[in-house]
Formats: sequence, structure tokens, C-alpha cells
Amino acid sequence: MMNRSLEHYAIKFDNFLDKQTCEDAIEQQKNAKFQQHMFYDSKNNSYNTRSGNKELDVTWDKLPVTNNIMKKLWQAIKDYQNKLSFPWFVKWDGYTQIRFNKYSESREMALHCDHIKSIFEGKRKGIPTLSCLGTLNDNYEGGEFVMWDNKVIPFKAGDLLIFPSNFMYPHKVKAVTKGTRYSYISWVW
Repeated sequence: MMNRSLEHYAIKFDNFLDKQTCEDAIEQQKNAKFQQHMFYDSKNNSYNTRSGNKELDVTWDKLPVTNNIMKKLWQAIKDYQNKLSFPWFVKWDGYTQIRFNKYSESREMALHCDHIKSIFEGKRKGIPTLSCLGTLNDNYEGGEFVMWDNKVIPFKAGDLLIFPSNFMYPHKVKAVTKGTRYSYISWVW
């Protein structure tokens, strides 16, 4: 039976990654090539920031820790699917390599939903069905993850949140006020 609460389908996995993996991922990002995050504007066929120069930095660099996180993520996606136990949701085709996100002081992510196409225009065809968002640290201030206008979802280092990648799950990250917030994201299709 379907649950009518949107929150029911945003499932958090506490302590998904251990402390050492989180610390390794942050350390390895020191040599990564970051660029400012941009949103695709299909109306103008262009990429733009929505928060001006306050938008976070991202990297798709494959770090030594990436494969370890990806293997664990596969099991979490299966666990998410099993928790729902829907007879019509019995498979998925894959998930993207993780993208690392870095929010320095005053950086944020504007309100959006993950109904993105740009990573599915090559060999992969489709749209994302699930977003898998993990945090690597919690020693910063600000940077709250907010869904549905005002629902703050607290994260500790190592936590993972899986939720549908559609217009029913708008979210943003408020500006970091002290320190640096590190996270990662992968999309299931």
C-alpha cells in the first residue's frame, strides 16, 4: 500500500559511512579540481548559477575513496528499494559515479529538484529516479539541508539520505556560516 506522506520516501541511513572513510574523502579532495556548480536552463540552453557567486563548488574527480563509497552505495539503494517493497519497483538500471560537493563559508545551493537530464545524454538514457546524498562532515555551522520549503533534515558525518529525484522533492542547502561542508551525490536511473 502506498504511503501518502512525502517524507516516507526520503529515507535516511544514519552512520552509512564510517569516520575514517569520511576523513579520507575530505583529505583526498584537497587535490581535486573543483568548479562552481551551475544549473542547466533548458529554456536558454545554457548553464547558470542561481545564487550568483555563492553557489557551491563541485568535482567529478574519481578519488581513491570513490570505489569504496560506490560499493556501499549500491547496497543502500537495494535497502531503500526493499524498505519500500513495491512490486512495480523491483529494478533500477544503474547509478552515477559520485560527485563531491564543497560548501566553503557563504556558499549554498539554490532551491531545486533533481529532475536533471544532462548526465543522461550520453550512453545513459533517461532521467534520475532517486537522489543519494551523503555527508562527510558535521564540523561546520549553517549549511542546513532543507526540503519542502522549511523541513530541515539534520545530518551527521557519514549519514546518507535517499529520496525521489522529482518535482515533489524540492531542496536546498542554506549558506555555510563557519567552516566547510563536504558532501557527495549520486543519481539512480
